[in-house]
Amino acid sequence: MADKGEVVLLTSLSNGTTTRASSVLQKNHKLYGPKNAFDYENDTNCWNSEGSSSGKQDCYFIVEFGRLVIPTEVRIQFQAGFSSEEVYVYRLGANANSYAPVDELEAEDEHEMQVFPLPVSDEGKAGSSALKLEFKEFADFYGRVTIYKLQVWGHEIPTK
Repeated sequence: MADKGEVVLLTSLSNGTTTRASSVLQKNHKLYGPKNAFDYENDTNCWNSEGSSSGKQDCYFIVEFGRLVIPTEVRIQFQAGFSSEEVYVYRLGANANSYAPVDELEAEDEHEMQVFPLPVSDEGKAGSSALKLEFKEFADFYGRVTIYKLQVWGHEIPTK
């Protein structure tokens, strides 16, 4: 594991992190695709989920690290009016076939970057290859979510 004091940004397109999402607004991945939430240089890029007339649909964002890491913090910048008040975080362990729950976050319906510390269980110390953020209780009537920035911070696990 990285030096205990060394917390680094784990989500960057340049370090092999990839992402996928439950939906993309109008299926326009160039303008609204999930990788836009990792573009920390352009303040106008974002991920927009597709809504539904009932406002009830699965809405999630998956971060695939491409290596084992120990996530300790999630930072999310929603668009006000298109946020999720409840965010469930799951991790995919080193040898796991399914996601395990990490935490339930209570987000605010605002545009400012929100910071959420993540607990690290004994299983979590072995490393995670992916995180899944599942969104519930939408601010938008149609269940749309817009994320301008999504960052996961934590520790790199050195390869042997």
